[in-house]
Amino acid sequence: MIEPLKIQVRFRDCDSLGHVNNAVYLSFLEQARIHYFEPFLGKDFSYATDGFLLARNEIDYKLPILLNDEVQVELWVSRIGNRSFDLRYKIFNREKVFSEAKSILVAFNTQKNKAIEIHPKVRKALEAMLR
Repeated sequence: MIEPLKIQVRFRDCDSLGHVNNAVYLSFLEQARIHYFEPFLGKDFSYATDGFLLARNEIDYKLPILLNDEVQVELWVSRIGNRSFDLRYKIFNREKVFSEAKSILVAFNTQKNKAIEIHPKVRKALEAMLR
């Protein structure tokens, strides 16, 4: 089991209202994907030929994140298809859930510019995170 990603909220993440801007949440999700996939796929995995790309994001904002909030991102897989998969996220701390999100990713070969079957190494990683 991979521990949730701990996020350090930076001053620049906050808007004039004093809370983390909604666009920054997408960066938090991206950081979580790297954090969770790297142990399974390694640093040498070829994302260009066997990787995946982001097709859709959905975020439900529940509570604002403030500058000094301790924040973590938990990620898990909710669906695995032949060429695509769904990730779910929870952005939270000990006391509250700030948001929940979903991403749809598609296995993609950028050199051939087309969707592909999910690479066996990626599928194994996905199955390890399936809930």
